Amino acid sequence: MKGLLLLAALLSVAISATVADRAETLNLFNQLKRVKKGRMLGADEDFVSLVQSQLLLAEEEYVRSSINGESSILQELSTAEAQASGPNCVDFIRQKTALMLNLAGVSYASCLSRVDDALFEKLYDATNGVVSREQYDQANMLNAFRGENIFVDMDRIRGKLQERMRATFKLPTLTAESLQEIRSELGEVKEQFAECMKVARATLDTSLEGTSKQYKHVCAKKLE
Repeated sequence: MKGLLLLAALLSVAISATVADRAETLNLFNQLKRVKKGRMLGADEDFVSLVQSQLLLAEEEYVRSSINGESSILQELSTAEAQASGPNCVDFIRQKTALMLNLAGVSYASCLSRVDDALFEKLYDATNGVVSREQYDQANMLNAFRGENIFVDMDRIRGKLQERMRATFKLPTLTAESLQEIRSELGEVKEQFAECMKVARATLDTSLEGTSKQYKHVCAKKLE
């Protein structure tokens, strides 16, 4: 009995830590909103960073819904009914749920990397190769996510973002026509990002739903 109580207590601590970590993840978007609010569309030196912050904020709901999906399962695991089903089964489901969210973070970073490359390509072509990748990356918020996971590596991502937010990217002198053309093409980039995230969201929803069913059928022994 004492062993079960200890395992239940450890599970409760793990769940509480997860909830705190997710709150930190969502705080990142508040930081991005403040940056976006202080910039104006049309100012050449802020145009790229503004577009980047718009892309990041566009999928805040993906991150929020991912966290909510995980939270729903964690709430089920914290009930007395769940504990009565056996701590080993419950802990397995918790670990699997965390893995699903980590994979969602990998998908998020992958979509951002793809759209980041597409954004640079548009700028490179529009400026006839004047803009180098090194120059672009000095104020590149999107590549702060390369090799990182928004659900795991928040401290590293936050540090990279803060460094890049202090810089701005000034476009070479462009004609009004060229600038308008870039804006139009960036609409395509945003659509590509939205489609990538749509697939990622559907995959995560399916995975979390399957994990929830596993808990109900295997641990809680509920029949539908």
